[in-house]
Amino acid sequence: MATTPVKETSIDELWRQLTSITREVRLSGTPEEKRAFDYLAGELEGWGFKVTWYELDALTGYPDKASLKIVSPDVVELPCNGYALSPVTSDEGVTASLVYAGSGAAADLANLDVAGKIVLTEGLATPGKGLDAANAGAIGQIHITGEYIYEMCISPVWGTPTPETAHLLPSVPAIAVTNEHGAILKAALDAGPVEVNLVAQPYRGWSKLYTLTADLPGTEEDTYVLFSGHLDSWHYGVMDNGTANATQMEVARILATQKETLKRGIKVAFWSGHSHARYAGSTWFADNQFDDLATRCVCHVNIDSVGGKGAIILEEAPTMAETYGYAKEVLARAGVELDYRRVSRSSDQSFWGHGIPSCLTAVSEQSAEGSKQDKAIAALLGTGGKGGGLGWWWHTTEDTLDKIDPEFLKRDADIYLDLVAGLVTGERLPFDPAAGLKEVAEALSGYESAAGGAISLADLVEKANALAERGSKAAIGNLPAAEANQLIADLIRIVVPVNFTVAGPYDHDLALGTRPTPGLRRAVDLAELAPTSDDYRFLKTRLIRERNRVAGALRACEARLSAAGL
Repeated sequence: MATTPVKETSIDELWRQLTSITREVRLSGTPEEKRAFDYLAGELEGWGFKVTWYELDALTGYPDKASLKIVSPDVVELPCNGYALSPVTSDEGVTASLVYAGSGAAADLANLDVAGKIVLTEGLATPGKGLDAANAGAIGQIHITGEYIYEMCISPVWGTPTPETAHLLPSVPAIAVTNEHGAILKAALDAGPVEVNLVAQPYRGWSKLYTLTADLPGTEEDTYVLFSGHLDSWHYGVMDNGTANATQMEVARILATQKETLKRGIKVAFWSGHSHARYAGSTWFADNQFDDLATRCVCHVNIDSVGGKGAIILEEAPTMAETYGYAKEVLARAGVELDYRRVSRSSDQSFWGHGIPSCLTAVSEQSAEGSKQDKAIAALLGTGGKGGGLGWWWHTTEDTLDKIDPEFLKRDADIYLDLVAGLVTGERLPFDPAAGLKEVAEALSGYESAAGGAISLADLVEKANALAERGSKAAIGNLPAAEANQLIADLIRIVVPVNFTVAGPYDHDLALGTRPTPGLRRAVDLAELAPTSDDYRFLKTRLIRERNRVAGALRACEARLSAAGL
């Protein structure tokens, strides 16, 4: 006899899982993190999941020793903190003149002489700021991060480096100070030249990390939904990422009670190396399970930092164009009118090259209005509009149980249960490949306009729009469910790699910002270059090759639609 599907989570179960998972600090690769993995495995096996352990070696880092001292004109010692994957200085550190560099972006550094100096900047340390400082010749960075010091990984390399990306690992030692101590440094600079000594000695080395997956098979399709979140944490990490892990467990528990309703499988995954190795766990899994993911995974649902106090903004939850319509329906059932916000390059989004559609990362945020949150955090996470980030305690020692609102935790968990359950039990995949094609067309049109006609993309715009019409939801909806599901998955697998990556299927882009059809994003630079210059000709050659990559994807979509009779 079939059971009645459970449509709500239990706050008691969520809280039990949350307190069990977050009883220890979970730095990547540590015994404390391993104990949390062991706990999850025991629970999941008890519910009937097939649990699989994976081990990987990853270049990992987290702060250890750091010091900062003004050495002239007066000696003043200031508290500070290091960063994950920052280079290690000697015991003596680096001593140099201090230069204030605003936000620390390339534009701020362009008019300053920072070669051989230590730069003082406002806001969070980011991979881009580290690259800009290195390119400008700085030998040290000090970041003023706000009322609290925010822990960060400053490597731009997504996952474990390769020979082609190893040189991009951070080369300029970096530390953080609070507003209070940053004000002391700025006041000293206002009075005249300042020399500082910076010591950064974080742990930076190879660690053995784990990934844990738990599977329930589908009853009709040999496909699955990947429901993932990272287990490692900064400090106790109750919101980031304890609440997400608790939600994963509660969704898993409920689905296990009604596994006969699963038409396709569920794979619940817990990553290490998110915070301390720049998504090394999910990247390793993406590389080492490539064929299985590329052929069987129909959607990646990521979860991060849910249930925080004051997290009242849900209408900007990130999706892809293809998954937006489905997420909009799910959020509507929770009383939320979802706006479209394209998913950003963060949150273990390691599966774009495989062509896997993504739906949600963090679902709820603080309001930007009146928030204590450093606006740089919201910008880093790709938030905008009403969203103000994930709470001022994010990535600090203050990420503790008292920052969680039980009502909001249950609200967010119910949304994820509704979303994931619908994906694994629905007869038809609720995605819209035409929306992705339309996003590509719009981006191409914008690039051609920005390039001032220096590169022609109009024919691709026309073709992408025409294919979107042929592959509309209405047209695909006329096909039998099995044929429609395969066509939807195939079209999305073709379009996502060109719409979200430069590297393509078999590599990973850097952990930097992205935009639609990113391989053509530099078309905007053509209008600023002299047509007879080397730089113009080099760039145009690159862009023509990227144009061809998009054209190839559109041809593949056309062939697939024709094979389906559309």
